[in-house]
Amino acid sequence: MYWNVFKRLLRFSLVHKQLWIWGLITLLIATLCDVAGPYLIKVFIDEHLTNGVYISEATLTLLAFYLAAMFIGAVGHYAQALLFSKVALSVVETLREQVFHAVIHRPVAYFDTTSTGAIVSRLTNDSEAIKELFLNVIATFVQNLVLVTGIFIMMGILDIHLMLVSALILPFIALAMWGYQRLSTPLFQKVRSLLSDINARLHESLSGMSVIQALNQQPRFDEQFQDTVWQHYLWRVRNVRLDGLMLRALVDFMSMLALAAIVFAFGLTSLEQSVEIGVLYAFINYLGRFVEPLIELTQRLNIMQQSLVAGQRVFELLDAPLEQYSGTARIEHGRIEARHLSFSYDDETTVLDNISFSIEPGKMLGIVGRTGSGKSTLTQLLLRFYPVAPDMLLIDDIPMDQISTSSLRKSVCMVEQEPFLFQGTLAENLIMGEQYTTNELTSALEQVGLSSLLQRLPEGLNTVLGERGSRLSNGERHLVAIARALLRQPKILILDEATATVDSASEALVQRTIQRLRGNLTLIVIAHRLSTIKDADNILVLHHGRLVEEGSHVSLLEKRGLYEHLYSIQTAHLALE
Repeated sequence: MYWNVFKRLLRFSLVHKQLWIWGLITLLIATLCDVAGPYLIKVFIDEHLTNGVYISEATLTLLAFYLAAMFIGAVGHYAQALLFSKVALSVVETLREQVFHAVIHRPVAYFDTTSTGAIVSRLTNDSEAIKELFLNVIATFVQNLVLVTGIFIMMGILDIHLMLVSALILPFIALAMWGYQRLSTPLFQKVRSLLSDINARLHESLSGMSVIQALNQQPRFDEQFQDTVWQHYLWRVRNVRLDGLMLRALVDFMSMLALAAIVFAFGLTSLEQSVEIGVLYAFINYLGRFVEPLIELTQRLNIMQQSLVAGQRVFELLDAPLEQYSGTARIEHGRIEARHLSFSYDDETTVLDNISFSIEPGKMLGIVGRTGSGKSTLTQLLLRFYPVAPDMLLIDDIPMDQISTSSLRKSVCMVEQEPFLFQGTLAENLIMGEQYTTNELTSALEQVGLSSLLQRLPEGLNTVLGERGSRLSNGERHLVAIARALLRQPKILILDEATATVDSASEALVQRTIQRLRGNLTLIVIAHRLSTIKDADNILVLHHGRLVEEGSHVSLLEKRGLYEHLYSIQTAHLALE
């Protein structure tokens, strides 16, 4: 599984073939210079130092070659590190762009089961871990494998028998690396999962800080967070213990055995024939340079495992199904019809049950009912946030799945109970990537009764509204959201509890806006305050997902059913106030 993850990540880097080629060329040059150093010293020892020649034209030439090799090697290592770093950063940039693109194109149902913290963790922590794969693993593997290959070639040139003795360490190191990979994978999976949980808990706590403090829940949330952090610590300790056993200590032990074997073999050879001290020096030097890359490769397995686990988590997000509709039909009028509409989020609990209604273009439909009756679910189905069976829900007599996404998003707009305003200016929150003139923006604000707001803001349309529109009142945020929707000239406008959390003055503004919009587009108004929809052409009364009553305000009162009961409760409250 992780081999497939590795290959897929590697394909991201193959876009940068030129960087790879130049990186490998500079790496080869640097490696040649590295392995040349001990060989030049071996020549100096055996051909000059043992003969008592310290300074001569030949030794000065050797010194010049040695210094040049060290300098060129250093420049080569710097160049290849820079080139491989560019590859790593480019891959991470591409991955983050693709992950963000995938996130914003996921169906709304995806976010019902995936926490925001987990998604943020994939975009930040996991993508950083993938960067380390290219920066500190692949580049290091290539660099050290080339270096080890060069060292073995030089060892073979100097003494083939001693080279074979040194090679005895390789199978054991390969076995250690394989064992480490098998043992560390579940540890890294658990560590990454707990890190995602930490992010999710942190995001949730920060988002709900006012509720936590209002209900005095700091101790409970503090305990939960500490427990998650403690679990992450325990699993990290297990990981450190495995690293301490399988990485440096084990490889160091093997390298000492290899060194002892080389010295022993060299001693046996010296008993039978003359030997060159320079060869022993070169082999000991090469063994040190040969073992260090292997130790580094083994240690990099730690990072590699983290990176591959992170890569798997990122690809799980990328491979999740996108919201795909192949319809090409366009909304022209705004007529809505539901035919025996039923819906369930989990295929177990029915949220909407056999609902049928229709609304003609330019008319106003009110939807009322107690909490949990399915009002908001019905509007979300109109936005195609969740799929429904064919022919259950139609706009302009066209099934929802046959309408093009661009037409649906432009023609059907919704203002939620808690409208979301982005960090930015008033104009940016209205425009949302479209092209509008200043007059159009001003006209939209005037249409919803916000002329006074525009005059009050210090920089007008260019005033920064703060996070989630914190500089505006709750009612003003609702009206700005309505203005934003009207700029798109929708055929259908959905107001979801637009007056549920606003004061009386803001409610009056919203109601006047609704009256001005009547006849210009199809209006669907979900209302907790029934005064908002009593002038609607038709009112649906939902109860436990079923349509129990339908009609005008007057006709529903005459039925003396659920609607009349809700209306009586509200008028009684108003009388008491």
